[in-house]
Amino acid sequence: ALHLYPKLGARPIGTVTRRDVLDLLDGIEEKASGARANRVLANVRRMFSWAVERGIIEASPAANVRAPGQETARDRVLADDEVTAFLRACDGMGEPFGPLFRLLLMTGQRREEVAAMPWAELDMAGALWHLPAARTKNKRATDVPLATQSVAILEGLMRRSPLVFPASFSRDGHSEPRPLSGFGRAKERLDAAMLKELRKVDPEATLPDWRLHDLRRTAASGMARLGIGVHVVEKLLNHVSGTFSGVVGVYQRHDFMAEKRAAAQAWANFLDSLIAEKPANVVRLEARA
Repeated sequence: ALHLYPKLGARPIGTVTRRDVLDLLDGIEEKASGARANRVLANVRRMFSWAVERGIIEASPAANVRAPGQETARDRVLADDEVTAFLRACDGMGEPFGPLFRLLLMTGQRREEVAAMPWAELDMAGALWHLPAARTKNKRATDVPLATQSVAILEGLMRRSPLVFPASFSRDGHSEPRPLSGFGRAKERLDAAMLKELRKVDPEATLPDWRLHDLRRTAASGMARLGIGVHVVEKLLNHVSGTFSGVVGVYQRHDFMAEKRAAAQAWANFLDSLIAEKPANVVRLEARA
């Protein structure tokens, strides 16, 4: 919407041409990035494909348009000192972003899945999060075991809405809560607080660029360092590729719940150990992208 509507939003959909789509993408690539242009193209394709299916237009002007930007897989993993700074920064942020960001790292789940989590998906007594297929990227339901530390975070939140992290709530209890937004500014605050924490140990410290999705990779890498098998990590993160792809994915039906729960708890305990250590003793890894 941010890029599409200002350029084409006032146009009748049937008048949009392939040239219009290409000009739109070229402008985004120049002002933002190729990756952003790729995301916009994906959304534009879906919109025009829907219009074709509905008989609104005869053909999609985005058909066969190549993605304008080349993308490389990210491999950024936060080092231990950065993770420690992250956890301390989260503690100082308060609701909703401090607890939300912490849960991203502790559970290894995706931002959209955690941010839109309703209380109804949570079994607090069983320390389990039932994530339905409709809310997962790969459209596969999964049960996410919650470490005791994750349960404590959730129990400390105010139940003021059907959503765990509402952007706002109705005082009359009837209006639907708005979905959480403002991640960009919250991330800027988080980065500033993390850098402040890092410079308590090293006045010359820097914080290389990182994204919230890197927390998921950090969790996976961290659990591997703890000796947790890749097949358990994949199950915990609800991956469908890798170990469980192909024929194995069809016939393997063990849910690995006990193993996933042990992994989640071990990872949370490790994060606690980082906070417990004195800042000068925090291990700095050299594996940075």
